[in-house]
Amino acid sequence: MSSAPATDQVRAVLSPWLQLCPPGTVEIDIRTGPVTAELLHPELPVVLMDQHPFSRRRLRRLARGLGVVVEREFVVLPSLGRPMVVIDDVEEAVRHFWTAVATVPPGLALTALPASALLGVARIAPWRWTGAGAPARVVIGRRP
Repeated sequence: MSSAPATDQVRAVLSPWLQLCPPGTVEIDIRTGPVTAELLHPELPVVLMDQHPFSRRRLRRLARGLGVVVEREFVVLPSLGRPMVVIDDVEEAVRHFWTAVATVPPGLALTALPASALLGVARIAPWRWTGAGAPARVVIGRRP
């Protein structure tokens, strides 16, 4: 029995966004330390990740510095370690998430009203705010 299927299963559990990338994709979590362009091979896909709020600008700046052309950006909720929702950071996907997916969980007696109010604000706020302030972000691209 080959070890490749087990590796694919582990990749799916740890990084669901790697399922959107071809084999050989380099995954870089910028929380682990400085990143240098020498780690990246031309034409191989690269995944840059960050777990800090407001990481959009930081990841885009890093991608530019590494010579990575950004192809897709994802908002990850609630965290990189336990992603429940991965949203493509485009207007249609973000608006669909807030209007058709996000809801106040049942059974929250004391927090139902504040949670409903926050959800209402999120639905009318500019869609870019979701990606800008999200707690986790993934950027997929490649070096030409």
